[in-house]
Amino acid sequence: MPDDSQFTLVKHGRMQIFKTRFSSLSEVERYLRTDPPVNKRIFYRQKSIEASASFAGEPLEKAIRYCLGGYETNFEKFMKIKKEIDRCNVKASHNRKTRPSVVGSRPNVPAFIAGAPKTMYRMEQSKEKKFIELYMDLTYDHSTKESQIVNRGILTLNLISLLEEQGISVDFKVFECGYVADEVFYAEIVLKRPEERINIQKCYYPMCGKEFLRRVLVRIMESAPFRHDWYMSYGRVMTENQIRTVLDIPDDKIMILSPKEMGILGNDIYEDADAFLSKIKLKEEIRFPSYRSAKEG
Repeated sequence: MPDDSQFTLVKHGRMQIFKTRFSSLSEVERYLRTDPPVNKRIFYRQKSIEASASFAGEPLEKAIRYCLGGYETNFEKFMKIKKEIDRCNVKASHNRKTRPSVVGSRPNVPAFIAGAPKTMYRMEQSKEKKFIELYMDLTYDHSTKESQIVNRGILTLNLISLLEEQGISVDFKVFECGYVADEVFYAEIVLKRPEERINIQKCYYPMCGKEFLRRVLVRIMESAPFRHDWYMSYGRVMTENQIRTVLDIPDDKIMILSPKEMGILGNDIYEDADAFLSKIKLKEEIRFPSYRSAKEG
């Protein structure tokens, strides 16, 4: 029997949504270590195991182990390109101003000697911390190039850095969402909480490792209690509007879609950066650099 306990069934109109959520990659690893029962009525053969190495990468056992760290494939190249983009970012200043006051956190010695009434320095209150939820759809079509996937990962991490540099905390989640007939599969993994610093190595595997998408997430899907024939396609990709509608994700929550939908061509990282940021719609006044201009300058 499939693993009903891991999935929550939510109905939206005629759609039946099988939702599962993991609070970390470690939780994904722990779940799959239990070898959850496969829905044999639907998945009589497992693509998570049988898919070729050229398509899905290293074997399932290794793919699961990578959830705990150690995924290094092309990571050095990834970091090299990321550092090139980081150099173009203008760091915001967060120095809090001081002003003379009757009471405060430290003494104003010259004012005290002069007999002035305001003999203390008081720090100005820092701005209220803002908060943004960021969702990244891990799916992409078969024609997507590796360089597009890598650039999307780099630019997503760069976006998080830009937001947090400007005082906006980021709650970062990745997900897969697909459908067959009136059934929807939605798996979500939290990669960063608002109070946490970004862990690049941890984010790199799900964002760029084909093993995570084509073995780990597929194995989770194979344990879902579907009733329709998911085996042939393992689900059709949903559009942004479909995802937002079915899952009730409001417009003020940022979604990063496939590289193609984000304008990422995978050729020039600077051109991809400008195209990517132009797709990000934020109500707040966020200062984004012009990467092409920075490159030419």
